[in-house]
Amino acid sequence: MGHDADIPPGSAHNVRVGSTPQVAGYRDVRPATGGNSGEVFLACSEETGEEVVLRVFGAGHRARGPEAPGVQAAVLRLIDPAIPAPRLVELRECEDSAVLVTTCLPGSILDDVLTERPDLSENLGTSLGAALARLGNIGMRGPGDFLDATLKRRVWQEGAESLVTWWDRWCHRGPILQLPQAQRATLRELCAYADELLASSPRACLVHGDLSLRNILCDPESGEITGLFDWEFAHSGHPLEDVGHALRERPDSAFTDAMLTALNQALPAAEQADVATLRERARAADLFWLIEIGSRLGEGSATTTCHRVLREIAAARALVPPH
Repeated sequence: MGHDADIPPGSAHNVRVGSTPQVAGYRDVRPATGGNSGEVFLACSEETGEEVVLRVFGAGHRARGPEAPGVQAAVLRLIDPAIPAPRLVELRECEDSAVLVTTCLPGSILDDVLTERPDLSENLGTSLGAALARLGNIGMRGPGDFLDATLKRRVWQEGAESLVTWWDRWCHRGPILQLPQAQRATLRELCAYADELLASSPRACLVHGDLSLRNILCDPESGEITGLFDWEFAHSGHPLEDVGHALRERPDSAFTDAMLTALNQALPAAEQADVATLRERARAADLFWLIEIGSRLGEGSATTTCHRVLREIAAARALVPPH
């Protein structure tokens, strides 16, 4: 089973889904550490002896729809080799399940290394900024989710015409209504301001979509980024959207300054700006997700983070509150 080999759909002898799946051609299958899906496993290829990652899509678990395995495979094909990311080994689809097999990347979790090796902050930020610059150069025709393996797009959800209309859609949910009325009014005003900021970059590009610092691997000695993984939420969006996600976790630091500086050097001349302006634009690009995810407070750790950031923005009356 060579690189990018697509095995035709078959029966359970190809893939048997369970607490520990059985996949023909792979042995020593065991759960991967970290993550919340329960669908990611490590295994050994019987053909090459190399360790690989199995993402198993079981019946009823395709939260992104039945086309999700094909979409992820297509995204990995698109970015190889420009972006440091897992290489697609094969996509195997059966009647009620699918397995996406990728290479196993070297490195340590970026978030952990930033905590343990603050001396590497600038190196890590510069390397990540360069990777995101390459990602931002993979142009798309317009924003939207991917429908299928052709990466055909569909328009965003209702209300996504602007941040103001997006706010109006989600502001009536309970967690948002917990905020004082004056803060809610401030957030709507900031949405209008953010719309103006986003207009400075009208193009769309490929976006990772879940660029938590725990979805990035790096060399813990050199600070070089070795891979971005978990491309489940990849889509077409704003060039600074992934940067905005990273800023949720490390909003003001030598790491983010270095990331923004490296990214800026690769932006089109009309989009280049100082670090403070880029940080504000990135927060504007992330505001769509802060609003939606923050409005679902109580559904997971990400909702807690997003709701907290919304409160900080509202209290400071600024997209990037001082730290």
